[in-house]
Amino acid sequence: MRLKQLLAAKGIHYFVTRFGPARLRGLAFDEKYRRGDWNFKGESSDELPSTIRKYLRGGDLLILGCGGASILDSFEPKAFTSVLGVDLSAEAVRLASRFARENVSFQVGDMVTFECPKAYDVILFSESLYYVPSSRQEELLKRLAGHLKPGGVFVVTLAQAKRYHAIIELIRHNFKVLEDRQFANSERQLLVFR
Repeated sequence: MRLKQLLAAKGIHYFVTRFGPARLRGLAFDEKYRRGDWNFKGESSDELPSTIRKYLRGGDLLILGCGGASILDSFEPKAFTSVLGVDLSAEAVRLASRFARENVSFQVGDMVTFECPKAYDVILFSESLYYVPSSRQEELLKRLAGHLKPGGVFVVTLAQAKRYHAIIELIRHNFKVLEDRQFANSERQLLVFR
């Protein structure tokens, strides 16, 4: 079995993507995207895009763990001043690049060590914050909070509220939460905070 296929295997993928070194994590994510396992075709509802629009107000959006950037299917080009997507997976960045233009770019990078080039109106972690080691989540969010524009927010989605309850509590106890709810007809949790 090839290394990439092994890294995408259930159980191994979970362990490697949460605890492995950046190079192995990137390879594990690459294989998931290459196989089409994470080939999402945009949002099934407008809940997340409308929440982002509300706080973005035509400004600058940073997507950490951007994946294929399918969220951008829900936005008109005039909805933002700029978008920067960052993902550890070169394959994800390749897929996301279909949205690239003068004010929309993507780069391979580790969101844990990513250095913001400017301030943002919205920093989005859509199904990606749980890939940051739990021991580094608070530190990362507090560091990135310094790169929010006045009135700027984090938007975080978590696929399973019960499974990721520790992240939800971390946010509730350390940040000013503006929205904290489940998506309609879903276990998926949405948090907006600064």
